[in-house]
Amino acid sequence: MRELPSSLILLAALFGSILGSAGCQRHSDYFGKLDPPEGNVFRFNNGAEPEYIDPALMVGQPDARISEMLFEGLTVDDPETSQPIPGAAERWEVSSDLTLYTFYLRKNAVWSDGRPVTAHDFVYSWTRVLAPKTASRYASLLYYIVNGEPFNQGRLKDASQLGLRALDDYTFQVQLVQPVPFFLSLTAHFTYSPVPAHVVAQYGEHWTEPAHIAGNGPFLLVEHRTNAKFEFVRNPRYWNAASVGLQRVIAYSVDDDHTSANMYESGIVDWLPGNFPAEYVPYMSGRFRDLHSAPFLGIYYYSFNITRPPLNNPLVRRALSMAVDRRAITDELLRGGQIPSAHFVPVGFPGYQSPPGPEYNPEEAARLLAQAGYPRGKGFPKLNVLFNSNESHKKIAEAIQQMWARNLNLQVSIRNEEWGSYLKSLANLDYDIARQAWVADYPDPSTFSDLMESNNGNNHTGWKNPEYDRFLVLARGEPDPLRRMGLLGKGEAILLEDLPVL
Repeated sequence: MRELPSSLILLAALFGSILGSAGCQRHSDYFGKLDPPEGNVFRFNNGAEPEYIDPALMVGQPDARISEMLFEGLTVDDPETSQPIPGAAERWEVSSDLTLYTFYLRKNAVWSDGRPVTAHDFVYSWTRVLAPKTASRYASLLYYIVNGEPFNQGRLKDASQLGLRALDDYTFQVQLVQPVPFFLSLTAHFTYSPVPAHVVAQYGEHWTEPAHIAGNGPFLLVEHRTNAKFEFVRNPRYWNAASVGLQRVIAYSVDDDHTSANMYESGIVDWLPGNFPAEYVPYMSGRFRDLHSAPFLGIYYYSFNITRPPLNNPLVRRALSMAVDRRAITDELLRGGQIPSAHFVPVGFPGYQSPPGPEYNPEEAARLLAQAGYPRGKGFPKLNVLFNSNESHKKIAEAIQQMWARNLNLQVSIRNEEWGSYLKSLANLDYDIARQAWVADYPDPSTFSDLMESNNGNNHTGWKNPEYDRFLVLARGEPDPLRRMGLLGKGEAILLEDLPVL
């Protein structure tokens, strides 16, 4: 899923013995205050204003964090193991050929307005995601369902032909095209969340407003002030309400890193899941106990709009890629433990062999640019780098801008847009080069490789490669895990040769 990435997670020390011993004093080994907020409330900065609250339309991490509080899928991610555990479904059965899933829904699960959550709600919600008129950019996540792809692409008009069945009010059956080893992880994804058909029918595009919205998750949305905050209260009708400890949650929408850090330091928020100034990290590392840095399964990359010359030339794209010193960016600029990578699929998936990617080589980059017809940048048009408004993204763009000037003699300008406008520019291919990021939706290389498939709604490069697509299709139908990983690796090799991304 698309994110405003950072490897930094800041946790306020609000629990356990710290509260008892610290009281309301300020401790020098914590960056933030230890004073607990009044009332049983948790406050965090969610970053950019979410683009959507509707699970069928959202793609970003800020949106996803809101969705997690309002909606619950058939499964949820275990907070300790990340493995799927029962959510709206109390149990399920899988056929011997691993293509037919039968989910048994909880009979005590209701929408926040009191109506039962039924199998019909899941048929409606998943069909709605796949319906072409919905224009869901994540619809391809449901292509594993029988007839999901042809229905979404308009080749099949009859929704009853989808592999979705409500056998009764509380039995939901899903027929897959072939075995999908991570399908139960997919059903925890927000795109697979149920939405209330009766509320959508009554209020149309306004159904997500606080006065109208009904969810099946642990919290209720009671206030939303655009570019300011979301406020939630505990949902008393949630099937597992007894396990929800918080009475209230406040999610602020502040996109400025320094403002975000000040909010944490002064005790306005208790947690920052990112949005922290990179220049603070060397000062804070080893000094403050509430700074936690760890790797997560995600990538930060630049996409090339290959529908525009000279970016339609693979030699140019390779030259631009090889002229970027990634290690200088991670070690000297960001300094938060980020890992430099020349791959699109993160290294480390069991059984996956990463093909070689283009490493930093400014001499070879200059040679390739000359071969493309632009010796020392002569005659090369001035390109523009797009990023969403954020200080870290700006610093990275400026660093790459300088590397291209120094190593290739290219003049590149940079421009920023607010989150919503930026996403629209990506979708419309209204850019030359754009910063992007992706965080895994499920623990498998295909969550990254599928992103670059020709018809994927989140492939914002204009790149279409039938041979690449062919390997993805072969991988989906391959039952042997190691052979499947090999097919995905061959696909990435094509991607790293053609380089629609940096």
